[in-house]
Amino acid sequence: MNKKWKDFSVTALLKWAALFALVFAVSLPVTAETSHAANTTYTVTVATGYLALRNAKAYDEKNEIGELYTGETVEVTDSSGATYWTVYSPKLNKTGYVNRKYLACASDSKTVRVQSGYLALRTAKAYDSKNEVGELYTGDTVYVANTDDPTYWLVYAPGLNKGGYVNKNYLEGTSSAGSGQTWTVSVAKGYLALRTAKAYDSRNEIGELYTGDTVQVTDTSDSTYWYVYSPKHGKSGYVNKNYLTGGSSGSVGFTRTVSVAKGYLALRTAKAYDEANEIGELYTGDTVQVTDTSDSTYWYVYSPKHGKYGYVNKDYLY
Repeated sequence: MNKKWKDFSVTALLKWAALFALVFAVSLPVTAETSHAANTTYTVTVATGYLALRNAKAYDEKNEIGELYTGETVEVTDSSGATYWTVYSPKLNKTGYVNRKYLACASDSKTVRVQSGYLALRTAKAYDSKNEVGELYTGDTVYVANTDDPTYWLVYAPGLNKGGYVNKNYLEGTSSAGSGQTWTVSVAKGYLALRTAKAYDSRNEIGELYTGDTVQVTDTSDSTYWYVYSPKHGKSGYVNKNYLTGGSSGSVGFTRTVSVAKGYLALRTAKAYDEANEIGELYTGDTVQVTDTSDSTYWYVYSPKHGKYGYVNKDYLY
């Protein structure tokens, strides 16, 4: 073979090899470009059995290529699918698809808050002593995997290294707007009772909360009584939400200045024009800190001048 032909053969071979490599690369699943949660570590969470690693996005025993158990981790490389995500399993050293509803992430953690006793970790979405597989106490942390059920959520409990269902009403920050936030007690006089039940009854009082005390709201599903945790008492219970300010209760936490043409603006214990409920006099130039704007006429404010909370007619604030 002469040198010219030999050089041509080597050049052609290299070109064909490069072309083959390009075609092969294009044919591989694209993960780096389409990944929505690339290289994010998730924990497998199943109440019973295992989570199947599959070679296709479908529930079929024929496409199973591995078994993943609670506590094992996977690296999510593509989370664009509505049901099945692409993951890499270090344990199996394989890449495949898993149902995302059985994956929990530490970034989506919740804290257990119970008034007494424990929160049961269960194998099924039902209140039954037979399905309990673990006990979770106030302060314990869980990672949330699936929130489809209105009452029972699938979680991973790192302290127990188990997966299961828990009643979400005993997890901090799991209800509608306002939950998971710190709110401040505001009462014109007396105290706000911390209760064991959603009812106005002296027999269910377990603590007294005064203006300025804070609570962590964990359940806002009831129209009147919210479930909260009181750091002051180290207890959880129910309080009347109408005496909490902050959180998502509107445009609160700002300062307004009093402006009256003459006389004064009364600071009151109630939302009514009555000289009997006056507890302070505010003059033009005085400032107040607004804590509740839910009423159309009377706003609940804090007066640094008097060191008191009360109601004022909002029309005289600017």
